[in-house]
Parts: sequence; C-alpha cells; structure tokens
Amino acid sequence: MSEFTGSCHCGEISYTVNAEPLRQVNCHCENCRKTSGGPYLASVFVPEDSVQIKGAPKEYQHLADSGNQMTKKFCGNCGAQMFSLGSGRPGIVSIRGGTIDDLEMIQPTINVFISSKIPSTPLDNSLVTFEKMPS
Repeated sequence: MSEFTGSCHCGEISYTVNAEPLRQVNCHCENCRKTSGGPYLASVFVPEDSVQIKGAPKEYQHLADSGNQMTKKFCGNCGAQMFSLGSGRPGIVSIRGGTIDDLEMIQPTINVFISSKIPSTPLDNSLVTFEKMPS
C-alpha cells in the first residue's frame, strides 16, 4: 500500500492517504474548471476511509450535470479546494492533484468532459479521452 500526503496553500488543512489511487483523471467539465480556477482539474480518486485529515475543511454542495449531489471541501482560510465527494460514488473521495506533496505520483490516465474543455487547452494525446464521464 502506498502513502502520500498533501495540504492546502496556507497549511491549515493537511492530509495523509494510505491507499493506492483507484483512478487519476483530468476533468475539463465546467464545474471543475470554475471551482478550481484552472483550465481543468487533476483528480486522484481514493477510498474515503484511507484519508486522514488534519484541520476542519469547509464544505460547499451543488448538483452535478449527472444529478449527483457533490460536496466540495476547501480550506476556509486560504480557499484552496482540496476534496470532493459525490453521491454517485459513495465511499470514494477525489483529492485535488495540486494539493499533493509528491508531484511524481500524479499520473492521470484519462481526460474526461473534453466536450466542454477550453478550446486552447492542449491535451496529452497518450491519455484516453471521453466526451463526458465514463460509467
């Protein structure tokens, strides 16, 4: 089993994960772009029970295009978005790649929602791409 760590920008919220990532994804959907502030969002999916969080993230909830209830968790001090949970994937947490300390472990294998990507955003042609989120 692998372990990795991360934190928000100010360090008020930190975490340790004791699990191999289940999936790593670059998401180009409008929700991910707007909540991350970037052209896409690198997400690392892990079992929720493998994540130990220090600090108390704030939460924001919204409905995804799929109809799933999404919960975004972020630092109330610096505003860094750190985690996301969705009703469509219970027991799974998405960790924001930019918060992970070991940059070498961030290795997405797919691009999703390329139907809504920013036209000028280049794609890594070695990754599998999907117009929407695959099931």
